[in-house]
Amino acid sequence: MDITRDLFPTDGRSPYVTLTLASRDIESHNLLTGLSGAERDRIGEALNAAGRAILDVLRDAGGGASAAGARTNFGCGT
Repeated sequence: MDITRDLFPTDGRSPYVTLTLASRDIESHNLLTGLSGAERDRIGEALNAAGRAILDVLRDAGGGASAAGARTNFGCGT
């Protein structure tokens, strides 16, 4: 089980990075699969917030579009 968000630092579809919260054992798999839709949405929102912070660092490092005029887009996750 995983909850994923694709991050696009510009309006284009490239480049992009992916953040994923993934279960790595049966206990965490059971925990993630037992979440309600609202709980999965809350985790998605947390991944979006983390994604914005990560993209800010990448932009500051010169690895993406400049912050001025660039828009962060989040793809559909699971």
